[in-house]
Amino acid sequence: MKSIMVYGTVQAVGFRPFVYRIAVENKVSGYVRNRGEYVEIVIDGPPGKIDTFIEDLNLKKPPLAKIDRLDIKDISSDENFKEGLFYIKESKSGNSSSASIIPPDICVCEDCQRELFQKTDRRYLYPFINCTNCGPRFTIIKKTPYDREMTTMGKFNLCPDCLKEYKDVLDRRYHAEPVACPLCGPHYSLFDRSKKRIENPIETAAKLFEDGEIIAIKGLGGYHISCDALNKNSVKELRRRLGRPYQPFAILARNIGSIEKVCHVSDEERKIISSHERPIVVLEKKDSKTFEPASPGLHNVGIMLPYSPLHFLLFNYTSLDFFVMTSANMPGDPMITENSSAFNSLDVDYFLCHNLNIYNRCDDSVIRDGKFIRRSRGFVPQGIEIPHAKKVLAFGAELNNAFTLTKEKKAFISQHIGNTTHYDTLLFFEDAIKKMLTLLNMKMEEIELLVSDLHPQYETTKLAERYSKETGIPLLKIQHHVSHARAVFTENDIEEGVAIVCDGTGYGLDGKSWGGEVFHVTDNSEERIGHLKEYPLLGGDKAAKEPLRVLVSLLNDEDLSGYSNSYKYGLQGINALKNLVKEERVHSTSCGRILDMFSVMLFACSERSYEGEPAMKLESLAWNGNDLKIPIEIEGNILQISEFAKKIFDLRNKESKKDLAKTVHVSLAKAFSEIAIDEARKYHLPIGFSGGVAYNKIFSDVIKESVESHRLKYVEHRLIPCGDGGVSFGQSLFAYKNI
Repeated sequence: MKSIMVYGTVQAVGFRPFVYRIAVENKVSGYVRNRGEYVEIVIDGPPGKIDTFIEDLNLKKPPLAKIDRLDIKDISSDENFKEGLFYIKESKSGNSSSASIIPPDICVCEDCQRELFQKTDRRYLYPFINCTNCGPRFTIIKKTPYDREMTTMGKFNLCPDCLKEYKDVLDRRYHAEPVACPLCGPHYSLFDRSKKRIENPIETAAKLFEDGEIIAIKGLGGYHISCDALNKNSVKELRRRLGRPYQPFAILARNIGSIEKVCHVSDEERKIISSHERPIVVLEKKDSKTFEPASPGLHNVGIMLPYSPLHFLLFNYTSLDFFVMTSANMPGDPMITENSSAFNSLDVDYFLCHNLNIYNRCDDSVIRDGKFIRRSRGFVPQGIEIPHAKKVLAFGAELNNAFTLTKEKKAFISQHIGNTTHYDTLLFFEDAIKKMLTLLNMKMEEIELLVSDLHPQYETTKLAERYSKETGIPLLKIQHHVSHARAVFTENDIEEGVAIVCDGTGYGLDGKSWGGEVFHVTDNSEERIGHLKEYPLLGGDKAAKEPLRVLVSLLNDEDLSGYSNSYKYGLQGINALKNLVKEERVHSTSCGRILDMFSVMLFACSERSYEGEPAMKLESLAWNGNDLKIPIEIEGNILQISEFAKKIFDLRNKESKKDLAKTVHVSLAKAFSEIAIDEARKYHLPIGFSGGVAYNKIFSDVIKESVESHRLKYVEHRLIPCGDGGVSFGQSLFAYKNI
């Protein structure tokens, strides 16, 4: 007789009925049950049959299951064993501290899609149709084991027909915890502004989109706000109500065919956008004016395919091919999940609500060029392998935040948290930590190390300090860009390499603002070997919102009167800034701020209304430009950025703006590459690229080409975000040498 403990993604994926089936096929006796942290199997039979059974566990497992390890031991007896019978035993919480990993929320499966539109099916047009192979998991689970009473579906008592499916081990809905039907499950309701209920909620909502109305829609992980994406007036009005004048909106498309009519879609992009994770994928427009109201001034747009039954139903009732589907929140605040909050705070025409509680808020994931901009729905709470088994809580950065918990050589990155300078977001941050600890069967007192950013004013740093003081858990503070550098190499299983890290800002080891750095990283050290030349950052953080301040810093002696319309205080304000340059105490090496500066110089964007806007619009301007081949001088591994800026400035009225924009990208990328390549060639090391600028395809492509032209290995992020959403992962890696 053997006891088999199965660790990994083995809950909420139909693993127990699968075990039952292969046990029956192999004619062995015993039982299987969830233990919270793992799945327990007790089995007896002929040795050859048991061996085949164990092989089948790995070879025939359900598509969403992932086995990390099997702990197998011989036992002499078991009080629950029944000779000649294999059965599924009631779940029981285990004593182990191992993490039980449930799969993320994914797209409704093809079988359920077919039943959704099958008139003879009792779930015909039911917006909560699901089975073991799909449906909500992370957003509804409170704690493991993954049983119905542990989810927000627990309040919905199963009708006789659903209960029969739920108990039938051979049924596709056996122990599918969200299983429901129109008779016993949650439902949608439609309300107008006065909270008057409207009949035929989903069909009516779809028709209202055609009339130009704006609707708040409660989805799997929170509320979205939606309208007809091609109705310019509706999109304009939505921007006014949300206070997002230029921020690009995500688009929900009917199908891949409708997307391919308006966007270029590579084979890899088609695979990603059609995957069961269904993230938002940033695609290049075929015509830059396509979706201009939804994605103004950009050459690309974020699009996703339907993933919930509701999405498919909305398209079923309308001829529209595209909806805006943007997160329902005010800028910087967390996504709304409660119906009452939606009614009280959202300025929309109608509310399409459901009565299923969302326990874990979860935004849509966003991917560009295979890289995560935001890693959330569809991927959380999947773990990522790391080189240490310590229990660590890493707090991450301040903006675009996500935290990381580690245990048993895995890092579990949270869902997207957001801007922790906002009070409600910080509350969400703390709540999400508590819930993730519970999901991973961890307690705060078990944590061996807390890790935060080095920046003393980050709210996440302050929170980490408070946690450390209250719990006595040691706190380690790691420089922002060092975290990026460590992250890109660990993700790619590299112990030593040269990392280029470019972003907006990060508190440097010298107390200055960094953001254009090159590091030599070994298994136990990170040496800064190159960077942009420091420049005054007029007003500190104000320069991020008003990039003309950097232009004034670098070109203080130039006539800048041509930019009076690019600054809200006009020429008088520009002259006032000039007088402050020599007095500015904050200095920076930020590459992100330099890109913002060139965006102002070339009239792509004069003021930031959302994170990354000036640099994104500069990239769009450069997209079809030509490189004028203007190199940046490097002295002692320091990029002489002022001199280069002066050259571009002198050419601004002689060369096309798009060519100059392209030149800026290529020259900066080549200069950083040169420093990294010189160091890497000494030891034949790989080169990695991380930080927010790594999302810029022109920039990253140039670095990749430069590195590979010297026959060196180039690596980048694929499992975690390049930007600040991946910082906590990098922070968590320092436990290996600090505990």
